[in-house]
Amino acid sequence: MSDLIIENVPLTKEWLADIVEKKIGVKPTIGTSGILDNSELGYMSMIRKVELHFNAEQEENHSNLPKHVVLKIACSAKGAGVIESAGGEIAEPENGAAVEQFMHNTECNYYKIFGKLEEKPMKVPVIYAAVKAEEKEAPVPVIVMEMFEDCKVYDLIQGFNEAQLYKIVDEIVKLHIFSLTTEDWKEIKPDAIMLAMSDVFQGMVKNIADNLAKQPGLEVIATYVKNTFEKDPKFIQKLGDEYLEEKRPSVLCHGDLWAPQILWDKEDNIAGIIDWQITHRGSPMEDLHHVLSTCTSVENRKKLTKPLLDYYFDKLNAGLESKGVKNPWTREEIDEEYKHGFIHSAALTIFANGFWSNSPVLQTDGKPDLARIGESFARCRSYIEETVQVHNMS
Repeated sequence: MSDLIIENVPLTKEWLADIVEKKIGVKPTIGTSGILDNSELGYMSMIRKVELHFNAEQEENHSNLPKHVVLKIACSAKGAGVIESAGGEIAEPENGAAVEQFMHNTECNYYKIFGKLEEKPMKVPVIYAAVKAEEKEAPVPVIVMEMFEDCKVYDLIQGFNEAQLYKIVDEIVKLHIFSLTTEDWKEIKPDAIMLAMSDVFQGMVKNIADNLAKQPGLEVIATYVKNTFEKDPKFIQKLGDEYLEEKRPSVLCHGDLWAPQILWDKEDNIAGIIDWQITHRGSPMEDLHHVLSTCTSVENRKKLTKPLLDYYFDKLNAGLESKGVKNPWTREEIDEEYKHGFIHSAALTIFANGFWSNSPVLQTDGKPDLARIGESFARCRSYIEETVQVHNMS
């Protein structure tokens, strides 16, 4: 019987047992590995859940021993195929490998920062190992993390309701309080690979936008493209540089906060937030923009944006005040920051819709689901229309 956890992946059961023992002080027997629910939505990684078994003595002497861990192994082939289907060509195979390495290394960097903290900035998973591509603790780049048991994710098209959106804002506030009261996270600099590929990424988003603008009902994207990419092909990078260069006050952004990244427990409270692969320094409004533009109905977005911003500001104020730190924004400046964030977040929303409409995210039984695609496109259209209106694009 093979000692490999996953066929053709050089990670042994003994290696994993040692990793778990190092973290919790108890060595398990490694059981079988299996496909994780919703793992088909992981496009830059192979994701597997692995059983952990403990004997009766171990169970008696230690409480709350984990039943599983999750292995996340860098692998970009599926994501590259979806991007190409959406019209955003990855010009060379090495570009896909570079993105894979950047995303894996970024997640490792932030998990290592979070792992040092007694009080986590959000409900991040316990990390047993976070091995980057150039490190020797494992034969392949891999993250071993906590498995959130008995949790669910909400379907993108079902979306989040009002109560859930407020709970998501609670978590965003925690991340921003962490950002504004600590310094270690600022030591993580933008990945050199991603900086080198900035032009490739921006060109990819432009191509996807051009393709989506041809879809009936999404013609407004052409107006957005004319006022952004066609005026300055590097505008996405320049918007990000405003925060990196501290021209605008910044926080740590999850960067990819949407439905599958947020795990909910049986009481419908947030149990965990995962996939910190493109975490970066940016706008305090970025993560909220992405949730509202993609993961709730148009009606909810329009009705709840102002109340959610009011709530965000009040919670941030109270949290910072309790730590003796001054809020860097007034309530009016939060509105201005939200307005400023439309241009960047519109690009992410366009990219997401191009990607999802060519992937299982918006499919049913392996085939494009026109109703699901239509709802996602309707959210995208409304959001781009508001971007165009707010920024007086013509």
